[in-house]
Amino acid sequence: MKKLIIMGGYGNGSVVQSTVEDINAVEKQWELLGFLNDGDLTEVNGYPVLGKIDKATVDRYLADPDVYFFYTLISVKLNYRYLSKLTDLQIPEERFATIIHPTAVVSKFAKIGYGVCIQPFVSVGPNTRIGNHVQIFAQALVGHGAKLDNYSYVANNACIGADVHLKEGAYLGTNATTLEFVSLGEWSVTGIGSVVLKDVPDYAKVVGSPARVIGSTK
Repeated sequence: MKKLIIMGGYGNGSVVQSTVEDINAVEKQWELLGFLNDGDLTEVNGYPVLGKIDKATVDRYLADPDVYFFYTLISVKLNYRYLSKLTDLQIPEERFATIIHPTAVVSKFAKIGYGVCIQPFVSVGPNTRIGNHVQIFAQALVGHGAKLDNYSYVANNACIGADVHLKEGAYLGTNATTLEFVSLGEWSVTGIGSVVLKDVPDYAKVVGSPARVIGSTK
């Protein structure tokens, strides 16, 4: 059986933990060993904290070919500034787990990368391309032909139109909706309930209906 270590803690880490437990309730697929966390936690929801998020700790577990990792420290708060930590760990892409909740509906024609988490009741249409370390939260809709680049983040109940492009690190907020064929720029943030009718620039913060630029994520 494959073993899993979640890097993070309370927050996105516990959401991934819950998804893994739901998967195992249907068919036992993962042995969740615990968490890596840089804080003072000793456990997360009953699972042990195995050590810090550092290369020495990771390398020790990498020696076991059955161990996989999930990196949860990508969010609107942490933004691109925490990616150097992930890069420094030098974990091969194929050792990152992709976690798909059993209630999600994912087209067999979708292409999904490594380190992806797809949460309950998500719908992913055909011919979508989802990169590495993408998180899609509960009840989101990803339209056909959409492209979600590495580190993009789709919050719960968001709706992505057909052939939309979320560039690297783009964040689409809760209940936000996009028109077809638009793009969300690199490390941009689209706020809660926004309606995106045109392309969002790189590093822009947009809100409203229709969405308008109010600031920068830099």
